[in-house]
Amino acid sequence: MSRAAALLVLAALAATPSLAAEVVAFPPFDTVQLRGGGEVTVRPGPVHRVELLEGSRQFTDFRMERGGKLTIDACNRQCPRNYRLRIDIQSPRMPDVAISGGGSIVAAPGFAPQSDISAAIHGGGVIDLRSVAARDMSAAINGGGKISAGRISSLSAAVNGGGDVRYSGNPQVRMAVNGGGNVSRY
Repeated sequence: MSRAAALLVLAALAATPSLAAEVVAFPPFDTVQLRGGGEVTVRPGPVHRVELLEGSRQFTDFRMERGGKLTIDACNRQCPRNYRLRIDIQSPRMPDVAISGGGSIVAAPGFAPQSDISAAIHGGGVIDLRSVAARDMSAAINGGGKISAGRISSLSAAVNGGGDVRYSGNPQVRMAVNGGGNVSRY
């Protein structure tokens, strides 16, 4: 390999986000907000743990905000083309979740039943909480997206400007739909 070709390979490798998983330390949190895309999986675990599986802290910001909210900004600078962000979160309790500007948050099976849970989407995204049982759920979508609920007793859902809230079983449902959208059983 010529010296010029070797330098090009090294430059390309330096510009590529790290593929090694990185644990990001945070105090306990009650809410996770994903902004700007990416894939987040939330799993039951004995302590709060955030692991960056794919992507780079060079482009993705994590911060703790008041009230125990972990905010993840998918791309804070000029991200490489086809930047892929995957995050694994462990938590003793399923946190409330929110998406702004696309992406997905999926709850893995195994969480104990909860008294309540909230999910919100603004500007697109997918939240899948089908594996989480809760007495009460609040779901809100503004400007598109999809929220899937698990086993719940009551649902308060609001959809504005398109979106889809889906649930199973026969929960008590209170809903408001404005400008298109749907709140319906699977």
